[in-house]
Amino acid sequence: MSTDLFNNQSNDYINPDLPTCPGQSDSTYFEFLTGKSVGVISGSNILASMNFSDLSIPVTGWVQQKKLLESGEVTFIQGLTKGISTKTETFYSASTINASVAGYYMSMDMSIGVYKNFRYTKYDVSAQADFSLNTNIVNAMNLALSNKGISASITYDDVSTFTISAGGSGYDFGDTAMIISLDSSTTKYNLVKNNTLTIPAFKYPNSAMLGYFLRINYPLSITDESTKYININHVPDMLDLSTGSTLSTSANAKPVDAGMNGESTATTISAGDYLNHVDTTGKWEKVGPLRAWISASDPAGSNIENLITGFYLFNPQSFQVQVEYIVIL
Repeated sequence: MSTDLFNNQSNDYINPDLPTCPGQSDSTYFEFLTGKSVGVISGSNILASMNFSDLSIPVTGWVQQKKLLESGEVTFIQGLTKGISTKTETFYSASTINASVAGYYMSMDMSIGVYKNFRYTKYDVSAQADFSLNTNIVNAMNLALSNKGISASITYDDVSTFTISAGGSGYDFGDTAMIISLDSSTTKYNLVKNNTLTIPAFKYPNSAMLGYFLRINYPLSITDESTKYININHVPDMLDLSTGSTLSTSANAKPVDAGMNGESTATTISAGDYLNHVDTTGKWEKVGPLRAWISASDPAGSNIENLITGFYLFNPQSFQVQVEYIVIL
């Protein structure tokens, strides 16, 4: 029994001494046990265990693979989905306009970029409502978009909020801006995008997964337990290299492309520049013999991200390791 240095006879400290483990410390291990459980054992005695026999998770796909990571090598483990969804952007006017009435006496100028014939092209689209023809601004603009071959349409409510949605899942557009004006006024209203309501065409540009189980095998010749780890980093969708922020609302945030070689561009952060950021800012996490993570599925028609993003593995050690993993969706 250990001595209580503070003479607290009731032993009612908030954080008392950790209890001693029965048996010798060098014969106590954490292991997978029979009956779908894990636990701490000492010899033939099970000191603690956790049951997983009731764990059952529906999956739609999986991948199992083994890889050898040489010293200093980095690899990307991708997920099984990019979260294809119907892209939506919402804009609003700082000045309240009764759009349900003014929509018949309104004009709109829109800029929008889309991929057509494997090229990104930016279009300027204009539309004019016509009360005499019972054509409001939404009807007029949707016709103008269709005439340009752009698979997107707009809607609005009665407080000057306009929403543009893609014609189908995975159809992408960007560089969007809207300006409206009323026939009875020369005043133009530059609409502001509400980024919190944006639903991207691909929620996970660097792929995502429902869960994974990662095991790392180290050479038997390595006896120094402190070197038995590799590094892991889950790739964010966006990153501001100047501040480290991964929020899309950050002023200089750009998409990270885990498959992009070379230098970053004005619109995208390359894999090399991202990994340099991770290394210089100490964003690596250490993984020993295993790591398991299971998340939840995403709600339909939402920009909420529950899935786990694809991740990099880096072997910082002077020896080769074997990586084995199962990825599920």
